[in-house]
Amino acid sequence: MSTSSNLLRIVFLYAAHCLIPATLLITTTKQSVVRYLSIPCSIFIVYRAIPVATALGPGFVWCECVRLFITIIFQCINLLLINPKDSNDLPSRGSQISVARIYAATRLFTDPRGINTPWQIKNAPPQPAYYKRRGMSTPPRDRFLVRQIAIVVWQYLVLDVFATLGLQQALEQEKSGMLPPVPQWDISTEQWIERIISNVMAGFVVSRILIDFHHRAFSIIIVGLGLDSPENCPPLYGRALDADTIRGFWAKFWHQLLQNPLTSVSAFITQDLLGLRPRSFLQRYMNVFVVFFCSGGLHFVLDIVQGIPAQESGAMLFFLTAPLGLMIEDGVKAIWGSFSKSNGQSQKNPKPLWQRALGLTWSMAWLGITSTGFFYPQVVRPQNQALVPLSVAGQIGLPIQAGIVLVSGAVLAKLFEVEV
Repeated sequence: MSTSSNLLRIVFLYAAHCLIPATLLITTTKQSVVRYLSIPCSIFIVYRAIPVATALGPGFVWCECVRLFITIIFQCINLLLINPKDSNDLPSRGSQISVARIYAATRLFTDPRGINTPWQIKNAPPQPAYYKRRGMSTPPRDRFLVRQIAIVVWQYLVLDVFATLGLQQALEQEKSGMLPPVPQWDISTEQWIERIISNVMAGFVVSRILIDFHHRAFSIIIVGLGLDSPENCPPLYGRALDADTIRGFWAKFWHQLLQNPLTSVSAFITQDLLGLRPRSFLQRYMNVFVVFFCSGGLHFVLDIVQGIPAQESGAMLFFLTAPLGLMIEDGVKAIWGSFSKSNGQSQKNPKPLWQRALGLTWSMAWLGITSTGFFYPQVVRPQNQALVPLSVAGQIGLPIQAGIVLVSGAVLAKLFEVEV
């Protein structure tokens, strides 16, 4: 089947995947048994969508497409069953079924962060200070589109540079047989430092730009077509300085696209099924475990979509070590807090620079080590370096494009006050 046919099938399946639960939310009561049909229906749609996505070829674009599909399954469980919503919860008024109400319901499934709704995530990043410095309480549509388009074009060029470099390195390593199919753990300290830096770059620099690129591109489409307002499209990521702890990395810096659906599932399991006391030590960390277990399962599926064999995927190991890192971090913070209190130091003062630097080193070291099994199978496969559909670097040359990226990046930072 041709690429265009598969693209049309993906669009159709995604539209159905959004509209079916949105229609059920509007037309049924919160206790309706019919709502349970949304789960097998959603699973069937994802089952049909995954082969279509993989047929479009390897690469992160189709991996991200499958992630969107699976996220909607969790949102169906959240909004239709665990924390049910109905037509009375929607902001738009009017007839029971209207375009405005269907769109409002659909947005709950396509925007799991719940921006500007009663269910907005706790640490949603604010609108860029760029607008506030110019006396704009909300971003004007035209200025928003110009800024987003400029950033998206730059991000595309950056991703093209990383993809070209990654492909060259992967092909050289594959040809020389330098790298084994699974990562080696018994390596020297210098090799571990190199691996940590490589993992941080691949996972938390390139991945951030890549996911943010898709988010901004989508915001350009919906705002440009008048389907939504810039006010409902705040940044996807927080500040890099918020990643000076593992908890800050996941809860403030990293995207929160899975926070609402996964925390609702974890609360249902720990409180309703297991009967754990709310806010107890066991319930708190069991919640964390369930959230990262579900996230690991989702990313395990995404690895399969990218052509990584199940036995080589390190997704589950990476995400299941996150709760351990949080427990270690919380224990150290508790000891430090007790020590600071006994010495009369206030915990409300801003962190000194040395604490931020130490915390950032700790969090990046932990994530860089534990993510080895997760990122290694991706970076050693040449076919998984397809970050963009068309390469500009292949036409103008990598050195020229790298220079354009550096110069244009400085211009963007100055002109649009892009925050990191």
